[in-house]
Amino acid sequence: MALELPDMELVLLDRSQRRTDFLNTAVQDLQLADRVTIALGDAAELAHLPQHRSVYDGVVSRAFGPPAAVAECSAGLLRAGGRLVVSEPPKGGEARWPRDALAQLGMRFVRRTADTPTFAELECLTAADPAYPRTWKQIRKRPLF
Repeated sequence: MALELPDMELVLLDRSQRRTDFLNTAVQDLQLADRVTIALGDAAELAHLPQHRSVYDGVVSRAFGPPAAVAECSAGLLRAGGRLVVSEPPKGGEARWPRDALAQLGMRFVRRTADTPTFAELECLTAADPAYPRTWKQIRKRPLF
């Protein structure tokens, strides 16, 4: 994305030291350090830090968990009007993203691509309630949907 969109600043985050070390190396090798930052940590925790809270126009995510977990973690990172784009299984559908549960996070389902690979797009309508995202343990134990 950074190579295709030269005016975009990106923050790449992952909770794995090994993966963030790889990302740091790749960013240096590709000479993108002036506009690509790497953050090591859990999205559910980073989303409560001022430098990450409700500041991003977009979040692009692999499906690192069930839809409820991805939506909840992303809600804390996105500003109002921001978009979440997340990879989807080919046979998924809009039902994976229940309207009422997304509204609780200040989000709404926008669309799902028909092509492969498949992606779902969600919009952040309002900044997430300060209670979200909950801890990763809470998200996994009691998902919102």
